[in-house]
Amino acid sequence: MDPLEYSFGTGADAPTAWTSPADLDLGSSGGVDAVRLDFDGDGLLDDAMWDSDGDGVADRSVLDYDADDEARYFTDPSGNGTWNVEMTMAEPPVIAAVHTWRPDPVIGSAEAIDVRAEAGQGGLGFQTDRVFEEKPP
Repeated sequence: MDPLEYSFGTGADAPTAWTSPADLDLGSSGGVDAVRLDFDGDGLLDDAMWDSDGDGVADRSVLDYDADDEARYFTDPSGNGTWNVEMTMAEPPVIAAVHTWRPDPVIGSAEAIDVRAEAGQGGLGFQTDRVFEEKPP
């Protein structure tokens, strides 16, 4: 799937637009259609921006998508990026797959794999550096 577009805002100014590769399947299409994020500050990537209609733009925000009956769904009818109108889902989507993108190292070919996430990429809101060491045989 192409990158998913979504936006966040305060309602006072124009919202900030984001794009991220979809990495979660919340819908019935069988393909990834959502971006995992942490909205509620619990440190878990268990919230999502979901493109429920397949047009490439998120039209639902989902809190705690992995909490079965406790998941909460919101829309942003104003377009201000506030996602402040809660809605009920007649039947919550079945989580079909969580995809993660990571390099497939060839044993003995690399000393280290660096992974870096900058603020503003995927809605992380902070910077993370991780280095995974791999020693040649």
